[in-house]
Amino acid sequence: MESDVLFIDQNIPYLADALANCGRVVRFDGRALTNEYLLREHCTILFIRSVTKVCSSLLQNSSVRFVGTATAGTDHIDLGYLNSSGIQFVSAPGSNANAVAEYVLFAMLEWAKRTNTTLDGKSVGIIGYGNVGKLVGKYCYRLGMNILVNDPLLYDNGFSFPEWITYTSIEDLCSQSDIVTNHVPLCANGKYPTLGLLGRRELSKLKTGVLIVHASRGGVIDENSLLKQSENKQLSLAIDVWNNEPIVDMQLAQKAMIATPHIAGYSWNAKFNGARMMAEQFADYSGCSPDYSVMNETNIEFLPKDCTDEATLYQNLSERRQFASDTYSFLQTLNLTQIERASEFDRLRKQYPQRFESLQ
Repeated sequence: MESDVLFIDQNIPYLADALANCGRVVRFDGRALTNEYLLREHCTILFIRSVTKVCSSLLQNSSVRFVGTATAGTDHIDLGYLNSSGIQFVSAPGSNANAVAEYVLFAMLEWAKRTNTTLDGKSVGIIGYGNVGKLVGKYCYRLGMNILVNDPLLYDNGFSFPEWITYTSIEDLCSQSDIVTNHVPLCANGKYPTLGLLGRRELSKLKTGVLIVHASRGGVIDENSLLKQSENKQLSLAIDVWNNEPIVDMQLAQKAMIATPHIAGYSWNAKFNGARMMAEQFADYSGCSPDYSVMNETNIEFLPKDCTDEATLYQNLSERRQFASDTYSFLQTLNLTQIERASEFDRLRKQYPQRFESLQ
């Protein structure tokens, strides 16, 4: 489609080169994108990441007819508006699932190391059994952990959970788990809302010393209640997502064992997966053939699937994903002004180093 103008977020790797023969390509800063810019450049195809909010105010009077987000989450998209406007929409479900699962596992291993314990025999509560939740469950089961799950959408639709999973209410999950991690989309309405899903009532049921891993979407956990319970019950916290990104709760960040700027899913493998999925789905839509030769996947050896030695897993994830270094860099920004902190939050994501996954 030579007449198309393809806007591609500058943080999506390879996609601009892969689609260079499909029209005029414009690279842009995802958080700075405006309606005026789209109109001025006559944008027809838009590829974004989660920092860009797609709604009527962004797209009004534009020629955009295709929107693709190279992310698994879609809470930054007004799907109703796109549908009513006849705009084609695609996303990248599962593209970063393994990256996030590794973040969760590293947080568990770090917690076990600091508390001089082992994960074998511990109970982990997984809220949301989608692409990420399934992988977290699989890795935890390999390590001999007891798996509790809450996912009412799947449960109500007759999903068959593995025999090694105990399905339970969210309240019982909180009261029985040594580790609680959530992997649900952010949804304010409907039959299964997740906004404030872990609030005062749920968090009050936690045992003392529990690890909370928050790597889904800011807003799923009530941050004020989490901060209060972290003090009352000596909780350990691993937080990657925040209510008001790029502004974060400084006090909560300083309380966390691991605090990162929404980069749990930012492995190189995940970014590659998202870019590839965008190229493939655009090809299906447009008939234009991407140049896949520019999308060279780096072959990094994964750990054997039967590796269950916690020390080996911890060392490998520490070296490859470097979440401890990410935490240090993030916490250094908390001494800045609010405007500077917001800018640094985006910079850390935009300039995130190339990090590779270990697990399969």
